[in-house]
Amino acid sequence: MPLTTDTMLDQEARRRIHEDASIGGGNAWQKALEYSPHPDITCLLADRPVNNCDGVPQSEFSLRQLSELSDSWASFYWDRGVRRRDRVVVYIDDSFDDQLQLAALARLGAIPLLINGRMDPEVALSLMIRTDPIGLYTDAAHLAVLAGRHEKLPGLLWTITADDARGLGRRELPAQAQHRHGDDDPVFLCHSSGTTGVPKAVIWAHKQSLFGPGWRLSVPEDPAIFMSAAPQSHSSAIAYTSYSLLCGLPLISFSDQSGQGVARGAREHRPTRILAFNQTYSELAAMDMDPDDFASVREWQNTGDSAHDAHIRKLIQYGHHVADGERLPGSVFSDGLGSSELGWATLRRYVDQDTPPRPRFMGNPVPAGEVAVLRHDGTPAADGEVGLFGLRSRSVVPGYWNDADTYYRSRLAGYWLSGDLAYREGEDFFHVDRASDAIHTSEGPGYSVLMEELILLHLPQVTDCAVVAGRRDDLVLPVAVVKAAQDAEPAELLARANTALREAGQPPLVLLEVADAEADFPTGPTGKVLKRTLREKYADLQAYAEFTTGHFATSGKGGTVR
Repeated sequence: MPLTTDTMLDQEARRRIHEDASIGGGNAWQKALEYSPHPDITCLLADRPVNNCDGVPQSEFSLRQLSELSDSWASFYWDRGVRRRDRVVVYIDDSFDDQLQLAALARLGAIPLLINGRMDPEVALSLMIRTDPIGLYTDAAHLAVLAGRHEKLPGLLWTITADDARGLGRRELPAQAQHRHGDDDPVFLCHSSGTTGVPKAVIWAHKQSLFGPGWRLSVPEDPAIFMSAAPQSHSSAIAYTSYSLLCGLPLISFSDQSGQGVARGAREHRPTRILAFNQTYSELAAMDMDPDDFASVREWQNTGDSAHDAHIRKLIQYGHHVADGERLPGSVFSDGLGSSELGWATLRRYVDQDTPPRPRFMGNPVPAGEVAVLRHDGTPAADGEVGLFGLRSRSVVPGYWNDADTYYRSRLAGYWLSGDLAYREGEDFFHVDRASDAIHTSEGPGYSVLMEELILLHLPQVTDCAVVAGRRDDLVLPVAVVKAAQDAEPAELLARANTALREAGQPPLVLLEVADAEADFPTGPTGKVLKRTLREKYADLQAYAEFTTGHFATSGKGGTVR
């Protein structure tokens, strides 16, 4: 059965849900069923089927079917001794099954730790050690890479896979097992991307986790079919699933986050709106996109790292929008800076074909929170002064599991620090870098994300770019790795890049390399570039030059590679 917008709630019903103080992340599925006038109409399509109560793979679900399945899973866990506050790890190939397990465990007041299936097993094990789980839900592929090392976890009592629970049957959770969440009760643990260090186990609480979706419920929603192509274990996908189920927005839970995968999803399911991360959009922008694949798309929605303007400009050429009742060519890109800790983007910008380019413009504040740019002493930075990006919002998470030190070091003057460097011009906010990625050269600071934006805007042959700090003797020098067309000449790219960087007041590159393999452009489980890995690669540029027979400028003001 195809998805239909007939399931969407009107504004009055959305208002009632928004005003219901009992709703939170721990009971969103049950409340969605309670409020829906169409509980038996298909509202969700999962591109990777999950086993239903009879053990049969199923892709299409109504709210009632989702509630019955999560209830049966909760009963299954209850029989295995899972109780309130127990941690259970979910480490599987990315799919809607991540969120099904979350919903089931939340009914018990247990706390699932959702680990991205692409995460390195050593790092996944470190998260498990930190959270001390009693159980592990996994699959054959991840059991193989764990190679029995999880069995040494001191509190682990059992390990199961979906096959172990095949044929759950339709079971009703006993009354004594059902947990009623308080506002501050933890509902699940996700993890940060790990691009700047070891991933942190991020606590999402009952009321906090639904503050952003709850605020969105107060905003009118046009009829749409939504495709969520963010990792399904990630907090952003979970937040948007809660929002979609509560307001009846038909949802496609899509697991293939590659550019080719999203193109296939758009072609097969005809979504009106697509949610993905920046890396997906960069891959799409590098492709030879078929306009027919994206004819249904009215809006691209980005969260996590702010998207690059060069990628946005290509994507909005596709799809359509409606003005004064007329269907017109070209879509809209909705961009918001977010993170696992933020819960909901507090800045938003919309880009269409008439929007002028503004490098690293993040947008304007939305009513869901308060944002600021701070100096290191907590005082507000002046307009145009680069400082620490801080925010106040009830969507911000309450902490990290077993890591209060890191959490409180992330707070300043009542604001939570996202780890980003930014500046403001009135109510316009601009993002220049992650604080850990800024390049402190003898010529002044280089902001790697801003430098990447400039390179992408001025070098059309470059489809993606990462700038990091390299070192030669005591000098800190910017280095770029790019994905580019096959006929691109590194020396020419370097010269043109440095011209653009100097004109913008940024330090020039000492080295530019064109990535020939995936290892040259390493990414983490959520698709973010692992800049710490690249910094290690270029930690000794003199030795690297000798190893690669590359050519470097001795002055540090530019160079070429073979």
